[in-house]
Amino acid sequence: MYWSYYWYQFKRSIGRFILTPYFTPKKFLNACLLFGQFLFFKNKKVKGYPLKLSMDPTNLCMLRCPLCPTGRRDPSRPGAIMPLEHFKHTVDEMAPYLYEIDLNNWGEPFSNKYIYDMIKYAHEKNIRTSVNSNLNVPWTKEQVRLLISNGLDILRASVDGIRQETYEKYRAAGKLETVVTNLKLLKKIKKEMGAKNPRVDWQFLVFKHNEHELPELSKFKEEIGADNLIIAPVRADLGKEIFLTDEQKVDSLKDYLPTDEKLSRYQYEEKKRKLRKKYCHFLWTVSVINASGSVSPCCGIYPEQADVGNAFKEGGIKKIWNNEKYQKSRDIVARRAVDNKLVCQNCIYTGFID
Repeated sequence: MYWSYYWYQFKRSIGRFILTPYFTPKKFLNACLLFGQFLFFKNKKVKGYPLKLSMDPTNLCMLRCPLCPTGRRDPSRPGAIMPLEHFKHTVDEMAPYLYEIDLNNWGEPFSNKYIYDMIKYAHEKNIRTSVNSNLNVPWTKEQVRLLISNGLDILRASVDGIRQETYEKYRAAGKLETVVTNLKLLKKIKKEMGAKNPRVDWQFLVFKHNEHELPELSKFKEEIGADNLIIAPVRADLGKEIFLTDEQKVDSLKDYLPTDEKLSRYQYEEKKRKLRKKYCHFLWTVSVINASGSVSPCCGIYPEQADVGNAFKEGGIKKIWNNEKYQKSRDIVARRAVDNKLVCQNCIYTGFID
């Protein structure tokens, strides 16, 4: 079982870091350096720089998803929209090392009018781009052509229902008609332009209220032009996840967990996750830059007060990558130590998020 998992990860890494149009010798050597330090040393001061960034164009969103702190309008991360110039400065600084940029985290990326320019700029710097969206911002034909011509690699569409009455139970205030119209328009224009990208990954979170739709998803996938269907288990409140034990997570999800336990990430009777990670590689390989420039140790940290610095105000990500808070965070994870001032200690108690 373990060997099959590691073989899968090895093959995936070959495609991700070597057999990719975004390969350069410098990027590859940097990636090897990062993974070597993570796997063998767990050193708190890292040589090299992140091979991937998660950059949030905005943490604002029109939806009211109940398990999302943005949807609940949680004020512990003030609303912001990332300026295009700050994005460009960060890309310029990190482009020699970066394979990927995920243009999303806490908000709806297409709420930032510069998202198309961000995609183009990163693509021109030889960086793979992906966007995770709820697709509730209506697209024009011109915007869809820009998505394609500007070089977006992957569009992840978060759609958890194929009927409005099902969809809106979690994607509160969302309109399925807008989502479907956007995806059909993208399918049509990709065909007209003879384009393969962006690849469309449709993510369907399985809840108690939508598990009955699973047999119909394949047909709907063809209708909207998705390339892949990712059926994913619902997870706990995204703003509180790292602070909750598995038992607390299961108890908090009683209204959401599917009836069929096989569709869940949890064992219901034992109230624990089926898979628990032993380490977090984020601190050695990836960095998260929020819309305000605030830098988080990982993508699961919502309160801004838990961040480790601000890339826009402190001279860039290189100034922060090995600062005191970042180094202490790595030390906590490596030694299973405790420091009540840093958020990463919670994963020592509750288990790393998967």
